[in-house]
Order: sequence, then C-alpha cells, then structure tokens
Amino acid sequence: MKKLVLYLMLIASAAGMAVVQSCKKEKEPTPVKLSVKSYYPNSGNGGTLVTILGAGFNNDEKLSVSFAGTDAEILNRQDTILVVRAPLKGGSGNIKVTAGSQLAEAGNYNYQSLTVKQFFPVNGPAGMHVRISGEGFSSVNGPAEVHINGKAATVVSASDTLIVAEIPVAAGSGPVTVKVDGKSSSGAAFRFQSITGIKPMTGGAGTKVVIRGSGFEGVAAGNLVDFNGKPAVVAEAAEDHLVVTAPAGLSTGPVSVVVNAQKTTGPDFTVVPFPQIAMVTPLSGPAGAEMTITGLHFSTEKDENIVKINGKAVAVATAAPNKLTLILPGGTGNGKVSLTVNDQGITGPDFKDQVLGITAMQPANGLAGTKVTITGTGFSAVAGENIVTFNGLAAPVESATENTITVIAPVGLSTGVLKVKRAALEAQAPEAFRRAGIMTLAGGPQVNTLLTNSMTSFAMDSKGNIFITDRGHYNVLKVTKDGNVSVFAGSESGEMGMVNGKGTAARFAALRGIAIDAQDNIFVSDVGNTNSIRKITPDGTVTTFRSGLQYQPGRIILDKQGNLHITQLWYGMLKIYPNGATEKTYAGSVSDDCTPAFDNAGNMYFYPDENEFFLSKWSHDNISTFRWLGGPMGYVDGPFQNVQFMFGIRGLLLDTDGNLLIFDKSNAAIRKADFTSKEVRTLAKMAMGYEDGSFEKAKISFSSNDMIMDKEGNIYILDAGNKAIRKVFLK
Repeated sequence: MKKLVLYLMLIASAAGMAVVQSCKKEKEPTPVKLSVKSYYPNSGNGGTLVTILGAGFNNDEKLSVSFAGTDAEILNRQDTILVVRAPLKGGSGNIKVTAGSQLAEAGNYNYQSLTVKQFFPVNGPAGMHVRISGEGFSSVNGPAEVHINGKAATVVSASDTLIVAEIPVAAGSGPVTVKVDGKSSSGAAFRFQSITGIKPMTGGAGTKVVIRGSGFEGVAAGNLVDFNGKPAVVAEAAEDHLVVTAPAGLSTGPVSVVVNAQKTTGPDFTVVPFPQIAMVTPLSGPAGAEMTITGLHFSTEKDENIVKINGKAVAVATAAPNKLTLILPGGTGNGKVSLTVNDQGITGPDFKDQVLGITAMQPANGLAGTKVTITGTGFSAVAGENIVTFNGLAAPVESATENTITVIAPVGLSTGVLKVKRAALEAQAPEAFRRAGIMTLAGGPQVNTLLTNSMTSFAMDSKGNIFITDRGHYNVLKVTKDGNVSVFAGSESGEMGMVNGKGTAARFAALRGIAIDAQDNIFVSDVGNTNSIRKITPDGTVTTFRSGLQYQPGRIILDKQGNLHITQLWYGMLKIYPNGATEKTYAGSVSDDCTPAFDNAGNMYFYPDENEFFLSKWSHDNISTFRWLGGPMGYVDGPFQNVQFMFGIRGLLLDTDGNLLIFDKSNAAIRKADFTSKEVRTLAKMAMGYEDGSFEKAKISFSSNDMIMDKEGNIYILDAGNKAIRKVFLK
C-alpha cells in the first residue's frame, strides 16, 4: 500500500512539473523569423552608413552583417532596424545578415562615389521640392537624373552633394534614385502623399467622410485633417484611407491632410443644409409599389441617401437633388418615413403598410365643382364603396376602378387633406388638395362692362375695393369686392381733359400708374397733362398733387412714410415727398410697365426694360445690381443663379413673409423668389386664353398688365386682354 501511494505521488509531482513547464513555455514569445525588407543607400564609399529594415534582428546575440563577405560594423541594433558602416576595404556585392543558422540577404551594395545619403522632407505631395543629400552628383557628361519610385522627377538645382527635385504627379511611394554617368544610387523610400477622393463630397457638421489616397499614417493621431481650415477628428486611419467627422462651424472649401508637417490638399467639401422632404407619395401601399420622395438637398449618389420606413431601411432606386424613388418592399409595418443624407437626417410623414394607397390626384388644386382624378391602388371598382373626403367634406364619386377614382370637388371646399376610405382601410393623399385656381371677379371677353383692354394699372384700398387706371378712356374705374364696376373719377364717355373736380366731373389724359395710401387717398400718373400726379380723395375729389415733372411719370409706389416713388423709364426713379418736393433716387432704366417693390430694408426690386428677361435690384445705399435675378430667356425655377424668365414681367410685390412675388406674364406664371432659401419656385402656372378653374386648366391673356394682393393673400391679375379682373386663390 505504501508503495502504491508513493507511486501516485511521484506521478502527480511529475504531472505538476510538466504543467509548470508547459505554462512557462507558453509564456515564452515565439522568435520572429529573420528577414530583410529594404536597405538604403545601395551604393557609396567605404564608411557610408547603411540602414537595413526588417525583423528578427534581436533573435541571436551573434548577429552579423557582411558586405561581399567582409564583416561590417554594427552601429545601431534594434529588432527591426540595423545601422551599419560599409567596410572600408569591402567590395561590391551582396549584403547578408546572419543570426545563428538563419540568413537573410538584403541585396547588392556598390562601392562607388555616387551615393544617396538622405533627403528631406521624407514625405509629401506632387509638386513639392525635396532636398537630396549625398555625394558624386556632379558630372561633366550630363546632368544628374532623379527618379521617385521609378518615375522621373524634375531637377530644380544640383551640386556635387545636393540636388533639389520636384516630386512628379502620381509618383507613388518608393525609393529616391539618382543616376549620374550611367551609375545609379537609391536611398530610402519617399512616402508619396495624395488625396484621390472624398466621399461624400457634401454634408454638414457631423458627416462621416472617407478620405482616400496614399501616404497617410496608420495611427489616427499622426494625421491632421482640416475642412477649409477647420480641424476635424480622425476616427480611423490606414495608409490608403482616413475616416473623419466634419467639424462644427465648417464652410465649403478643400479638405487637407497634414502628415509629418507636409500638407496635401484634396477636393472641396460642399456644405449643404439638412435635407427637406416636401412630399412622399404614396403614404400607403403594397409591396412592389414605387414610392417617390421630393424635396431639397438630396444626394445624387444613391447610397448617400438612407431612407427608412418604420425604422427599416429601403434601398433607393434613383437619386436626384430634389427627387428619390424606391420600391416598397412590404412588411415594413406602419411608421414614419425618415431620410438621412450624409449623416444629416429628417423625419417625414407616416406611412401605412397596406393595400389601399393614393399616389396622385389630378389636378391637385381647384375650386368647387372641379373634376379630380385620384390614382392609386386597392380602390373598389364599385364607385359607392369608395368614400372620398376633401378636408372632411364628402365628395360625390362619379366612377371608379381598382386604380382610379373620379370625384367632383364639393361645395364649401377648403384646403386640406384628401382621403379615400374603403371598408376598414383609409388612405391619405400625399399632399393637401388646395382650394386654388382662378375665377373672374369682374368682366370677361364676352361680358359687357366698363372694363376695357386699355386698362394699365390697379391698386386696392383698405376696404378691398379695386381702382383701375384706363389710359384709353381717361378715367379711374372702381370694382367692389362683389365685382360691381363703375367710373369712380373721370369721364364716363371717354372725354379727355385737365379738370379738377369731384367724380365724373374731373378729366384726365393718358393715365398710367396708380397707388393708394393708408388713408385711401388715390394717386395716379397723368402723362397727358404736363406730366402730372393727380390725387383723388376717398369721396372722389380730384386735385393736382404735382405737375410739370421733367420726364413722363409711369408706375407709382408708396413707401411707409407716405412718399411717392415714380418710374420714369430711361430716367430712373423719382421720389416725391408729401409736400411736393422731389428727389432723384435712381438714375438707371426702370420700366413704366411694371410696378417696382420695396422690401423692409428699403431695397428696390424692379424690371429695367420691356425687352429684358431679368430683374434688377437697387439698394438703399445706392448700390445697383443690374442683372440681379434671371439669366438667359426661358422658364426655369431653382437656385437664384439658375433662374430664367421671359420678357414682359408685369408685376412685383412683397408677400406677407417678405418674399418677392413675380408675375411672369409671358410664361403665364406667378413665381416666388424666396430670400431665405435663395430659390425661385412657381406658385401658379396657367396657359394663354380665357378660362377659370384649377391652375391646370386656367388661362389668362398675353395682355395682362399688373398684379396686386389682398390682406388674405389672394392675388388679382389685371387681365386687360380679356377685359377682366381675375382673382387667384393660392390656398
């Protein structure tokens, strides 16, 4: 028994020793295999210092280096670097590194006077000058040649011991080589810095940007990145790319990277606002249906637009700056539509994952009685099984298929959501149906009223009455809110003259512009009576406010101080104070056929000439921008710099938000210049002719001469060609 116990103890002891020894062996590092990666220079005289890069140099204490069999003195020894002195009496041949039984060959070393010892800087971009130090650079047979990574570099200057060379384009990283009289010497590798691209190229603060190129440090802290001078945080680094975060407060400009004090500049990063979603259609629908998202500031790169429905990503099929399309995958569930463009995100409307959906309605605006066609999916072919409401008001359904419903906009229509309900399902149109369009307030081409095709300008008083100057009939007409027309001042029979008096006892000649002050006093320009400005009080009494102006007066506008501003065509703008004194404010051309507009800062926006297709601006500090808005003749909305108009702009006014509304007569359009977004968009687009209704069917005449706005934001057009006053509902 004792022998058995002793035996077991010996076994346990041996096992324990084995475990201890095993643990010790596991803790010992595995030796790195001896290897040589590169060396420099590859030529020189005896005594030249040569650097050898590799691994495993500290594996064996008896490590040695030889040049063609002659031992070299080791001056510095680290695991990955050796610095040795070329033997004084050595010969050209192979450099060998020996450590015990391991051997690593570096390459040939030539004993010659030509040698590249060092250069500075050791990294940088194309076009940078590098100073190369060495010996034997001079030659009587021809100039020294320099190559960077095998690519010829331009030699800027040279002496026997120093060459200045310019780094060639797309050189890449590699050895610096000098060639003289058929001899060649290579030094260390030059690290070529370049930025080949950034992605994305647009965004804002917080956008993750990948910078691709070469020569970057593998450690984030070794790369200094800035966006147009603003330092950025490097999140990830490799030799060929960096991942950085666009900094706060950045502005549009180049992205630069500094490595070892050497700067490389790349392409511009353009700062853009957060994306805006204007409309998502449809707001419900089945798998396979196409969804369209319209708005602003999208990326044209599909993968830079991240769309999610109820938190689930949906691939973008097509991408444009203001429109994205995608195919509904189904199974997303109900939830918000969200969009992130280059790390800048916005949340849009709710989406329902169901069969019933509305993709569009045509027209999307109109007045009571307008026939509207609704397109979508999941409708009932039985008309009565589809319940359609306009802002909660039920509409009669004329006909229906599985994809279309035709309804009549109901009486009492107001702007709001259009919905279709079928059984338990309900779908909402992608945008509100607007109570919008054109109706005739008074007159018409076949209606016998006092309105004529020689009407020139109009204005509205505080009670909503409209007053019109009629140049051909020498009178001022009044149109009430319910459309009644009468002669307010001047001849009822078309008699001209120069008579002050009350109402129809007064006489005018060649009336042009009209303006109404806060007290409802009317001012008209009477060109035919010694270039006069006539005043008409609210009770119709006519007096001469100012006469004998040097140049013909045209359109009139009043400022908040009660001063009159008169257009005088080629002679600019004349200011007339309440006491009758005058002051020339602008000496350039200002059209007499378009009333200018003043903003709250006193800047004037005007149409310079009947034959132009742009607007001009004159600031209160006498700075004029002749071609302020509009380029070649045409019809283009968008950023200010791209906008196009046709000739014959006939109305300018500031809306309640302080933005400029423009009546682009020749394009039959009312357009809005938004001073915040610096973009122009069309509010209403019509055709030529005469027809009331939605904007899709409405028509106006080519001879429409003016535009005004009431307190509710409704617009009126002086449609002289149709002898009518047209009222435009925008919402």
